[in-house]
Amino acid sequence: MPLNLTEEQIIQLAPDAASVKAGKGLAVPGKWVLLACSERAVWGHCQGSGKNPYQTAIDLNDIAFKCSCPSRKFPCKHGLGLLLLFAAKPELFEQAEEPDWVTAWLAKREAKTEKKEQKARNEKPVDTAAQAKRQEKRHQNILNGIEDLKTWMKDLVRNGLVNVPERADNLFENMARRMVDAHAQGLAGRLRAIEEISFLGDEWKYELTDRLGKLYTPEMKQMGLEEVSPNKKEKDEASCYASWPNGFPSGSGWNSSSVRPNRR
Repeated sequence: MPLNLTEEQIIQLAPDAASVKAGKGLAVPGKWVLLACSERAVWGHCQGSGKNPYQTAIDLNDIAFKCSCPSRKFPCKHGLGLLLLFAAKPELFEQAEEPDWVTAWLAKREAKTEKKEQKARNEKPVDTAAQAKRQEKRHQNILNGIEDLKTWMKDLVRNGLVNVPERADNLFENMARRMVDAHAQGLAGRLRAIEEISFLGDEWKYELTDRLGKLYTPEMKQMGLEEVSPNKKEKDEASCYASWPNGFPSGSGWNSSSVRPNRR
């Protein structure tokens, strides 16, 4: 079969410049003791330095190479030389039946290709509806977790902050775990950071109030939804699910600025 490849296109298959030079040196009839072809393949025997010539074959359907030489380059110089010679002088190649070693190689390639195609056919297509349903469920879990956090914070204020130091070890960790269960990792991280406050002296009141005040903001929702919404548009849409106060709930007695001393 005619080969619709130019010399430049064949050279582009070479792994390096040295292989191009060596391949061109083998693209002459005198280097080959056998040259033959079929509709699908080209093969030849190239006499090297050893006793037996190297057996080289090329699959013309998708240009693949096989050679018995020990070279680790692919394609090797023998494959390049054979292909260059066939492209330039196909009349030198005798039409013949493929020998067993060529037939076996081509059959192995066909089986491998069929296996890949069968695997592709067997792969289940992505169920976009189920994927969207899982995404929505995860989204709702985060919103539910945020609602629980709002209620927890309001209860914390109503019950007072005086006994927070003696409960701090479990108070914030338990709610952080609830946020992890709700897949709101960002909020869980902020709650655990509150545990690092030193509850010795009086400064903890101001630091605790400040951190909780920053937590109870519209940012709370964004922190919870950031892992669900992969892009800005979805995040913006998610922020419309609920209306959040700019600070602590009115009437709760929670106001970070009111408990902080005036430092001039």
